[in-house]
Amino acid sequence: MGTGDYIRLNCEPKTLEALASGLTRYAPTPGTPDWLVSAVWLCTAPDRFVVTANVAVLPDGFVARGLNICRPNEFAEHLEAELPDVAARVAARGNGMILPPAQAPAPPDRLKAWPSADYETSILIRATDRESGRKHVACALLFTSTDGSSLLVGSDPSTLALVFSEDPELIGRYRDECAVLTLAKYLGDG
Repeated sequence: MGTGDYIRLNCEPKTLEALASGLTRYAPTPGTPDWLVSAVWLCTAPDRFVVTANVAVLPDGFVARGLNICRPNEFAEHLEAELPDVAARVAARGNGMILPPAQAPAPPDRLKAWPSADYETSILIRATDRESGRKHVACALLFTSTDGSSLLVGSDPSTLALVFSEDPELIGRYRDECAVLTLAKYLGDG
């Protein structure tokens, strides 16, 4: 895969390494309707990470739907940086709406325990052929425990929602549409 057609997860390698070695708890952010997931919390013993969908529009018009993975304070900093532009667009529409200040999100009250310290983490890559060439988008994290538990956190290929599932059939269908990379291979170490 060339760098021009490869859209990576929006996070630091050390974030992925922390999740790959120390996932302890997780949960989607509750919302309405309950099937629409806008964020997922992945926690290690020392840290909490918020996973959200992101969109990158490439020069050829291709819309790449990937993931942002960051700490809550980083999430708030990103929102704070974007608010002036969004507020200006809202004001230009003349509706008088004032946006609230950005705040670091809080995790849900109930986080589910990840069942095992012995698990593998994979990065799923969705490939799409375009006239301008093949695009590879890192679109999901897949955690697979030795006890048979699995957890998928990925971007929906057509919306800004997340796919969050522990269902083996749904995970299998999502995975079948992607290439599966080990974390070492994704980071270029393997």
